[in-house]
Amino acid sequence: MKVEIKERQLTAGNRSLYLEYYETGFRKKENLHLYLIPDDAPHAKKLNGETYRKAQEIRAQRILNPPTFEKKKKTEDNKTAKTMTWLGWCDDYIQSAIDSGNCEKMIAHKGVVRKRIAAYLQRIKQTNVLLKDVDRDLVSGLFDYMRSYRNRKQIKTNGGRLAAYSLVLFEETVKAIFNKAVRDGLIAYNPVQDLTREEHFHAPDKHREYLTADELKRFLAVEPQTAMEQTVQMAFGFSCMTGLRLGDMQHLRWSDIKDVNGVQMVSIIQHKTKRPVTVPLNTLALSLLPPRPENGEEGIIFPLVKKPDNVAKYVRRIKEKAGIEKDFTYHSSRHSAATLAITAGAELYSVSKILGHGSIASTQVYAKVNMEKKVEAMSLTDGVF
Repeated sequence: MKVEIKERQLTAGNRSLYLEYYETGFRKKENLHLYLIPDDAPHAKKLNGETYRKAQEIRAQRILNPPTFEKKKKTEDNKTAKTMTWLGWCDDYIQSAIDSGNCEKMIAHKGVVRKRIAAYLQRIKQTNVLLKDVDRDLVSGLFDYMRSYRNRKQIKTNGGRLAAYSLVLFEETVKAIFNKAVRDGLIAYNPVQDLTREEHFHAPDKHREYLTADELKRFLAVEPQTAMEQTVQMAFGFSCMTGLRLGDMQHLRWSDIKDVNGVQMVSIIQHKTKRPVTVPLNTLALSLLPPRPENGEEGIIFPLVKKPDNVAKYVRRIKEKAGIEKDFTYHSSRHSAATLAITAGAELYSVSKILGHGSIASTQVYAKVNMEKKVEAMSLTDGVF
């Protein structure tokens, strides 16, 4: 039996360690209740090293005295597992989603996935393949089929090829279909887990447009022509300093600005993630706030138009006046907040907390942007010497 130490990313940014036991056709996990802290946290290298050594000691003990598991008991005792076809299980999975109250859009998507699986099985003449007989080779073949699939309705767009994100969503749905079968005792493990990294679908890195310090100064220096243009301009600058999303800015009230030991803070529950976030306000952020009313704590600070598209029109109008050629939206202010902070030397962990990211991995993309700018800057000297 093969025993490996695995990591699971947690929403708080830590990583949980567990053991995975594997034999052909069988997998089992054991939670070790050991946790690694983010790599950029204080003393992370020392603390994580000690934690990992504990995990290695437990692994060594398990190899010497392997635990006993009841392998495939549920599957062998389940009569349905012996006769359930892959397509039949897809139908049951979709019906379960309907019974659970999934929205029409998700139900339709699951139906499309089932349709693609059926077309693939028909092509390889295995329409009635049993669910329990689906292995990594069949799944790998399905994914290859999807890579070559062409959507006739979009043949003028990229030759009809499916977008990378569509393929990733397809894989996630296939994985969910098998995961439910595992939970219901129809199969022992999910065959998608056996695919190599190359066989999985991968979403391309998103290009996160952001403003440099100079571009932000030019954006804020534009003379607004209307009251709403000024509101959008000030709100955008405030978001560049705090990382607050447009949805949070539209609901931001004076009661959300608090004095904590002499430091002005904005403290909210994020509209999108429902996570709390508290951000100290620097000099520029404070200067962008309108005058605070004496008796209006529940008043909206930045009375922005409701529709994001209308906000985007004002952002576009201001950036054109500022002579900024980048194509960016209001959400780029959040990317700017992260990039400006990291460029100024802020720790990745601190920036992650300011943005309210559930995982530090979400923040690391901005560190990558900063490194790319450093490489670009250093390359300018290539022809000097």
